Amino acid sequence: MLSDEKRILVVDDDSAIRTLLMTILRRRGLPVDTAKHGAEAMERLGRCRYALMLLDLMMPVKNGWQVLEYVTTMEATARPAVILLTAGTEPRDFNPDIVSGSIRKPFDVELLFDTVIGCISVIRAPKQIEGCPKSESEEDLA
Repeated sequence: MLSDEKRILVVDDDSAIRTLLMTILRRRGLPVDTAKHGAEAMERLGRCRYALMLLDLMMPVKNGWQVLEYVTTMEATARPAVILLTAGTEPRDFNPDIVSGSIRKPFDVELLFDTVIGCISVIRAPKQIEGCPKSESEEDLA
């Protein structure tokens, strides 16, 4: 199926959404980490490489726009593709080299999974940073 190196980062301040997305993706064999706000997401992006990030825009501490700004400063080969998760209107005017699309909340689980698979299947797995720990989804299975 998909390379284990194609790790996904789920960033949302709603713990129920993080848990749901982690469960859905883990059950389908994908390595997943989560972050509860933008500052935690930026810390994780500095520690590990992600093929894809599911990113909520409205969060405390650092919001999704600040995370996107941070991602633009990353080396192009280290940047994850981003799918925005939004409860508001469809976001526009984002850099298409970074933002692959958006999904409105509440989301259809199968549509979200199909979108993730569509994105991740065309993304080259980034070279992982030495010392990056196992994904949360792998730890849950241990």
